[in-house]
Amino acid sequence: MNDLSPLRDPRAQRHEEQRRRILDAAIVCFARGGFHATGMQAVCAEAGMSPGALYRYFPSKDAIIEAIVERDRADIPQLLSPLLEADDVVGALIESARAFLVGNLRPDSLPLFPELYAEAVRNPAVAEIFGRCDDEVGEIVVRVIERGMALGQIDASLDAREAVRFLMALTDGVLMRILLEPAAEIEGLMPMYERSVRRFLAPGASS
Repeated sequence: MNDLSPLRDPRAQRHEEQRRRILDAAIVCFARGGFHATGMQAVCAEAGMSPGALYRYFPSKDAIIEAIVERDRADIPQLLSPLLEADDVVGALIESARAFLVGNLRPDSLPLFPELYAEAVRNPAVAEIFGRCDDEVGEIVVRVIERGMALGQIDASLDAREAVRFLMALTDGVLMRILLEPAAEIEGLMPMYERSVRRFLAPGASS
């Protein structure tokens, strides 16, 4: 079979590899020095590229920030979709959070999270991408929560959307605590996180 997919095109692959290289370098730089204190020269140095080469992929620092958020957003639905088929809905939610908090985060990238949140407040383009990300994640998790309610595993008296907002805020709070208190390792907080989530979602918990 003759596959002419762009992903098979060596030029397209090279382009994607270079974009990934720049974004990975930018994440290191932004986590280390913050968005506003980090210039494009620092990103160029970290990526091992000339400014001319880098600007062919991203015309500005804002474009890099937007691409970082967009790249993470694109991965999330694929990671969450299996929750819609889980037998143990609450357990699957907790394991998904554990995989994100413990498995997918590197200590050197943690400072990027408050930087991204602050940039979303200042930058309408980043805020719009963040909003789409939250909406997309929220819609999937709302469906998971509603399925758990239908199965009798989650308190049916909860407002599913508000419950999801709370769970997202709780997860964000764990990230911030780790950043502010490095001694509190994420793995060490997970038993308390799980306990809080299970008690919050337990049938009859709000009655």
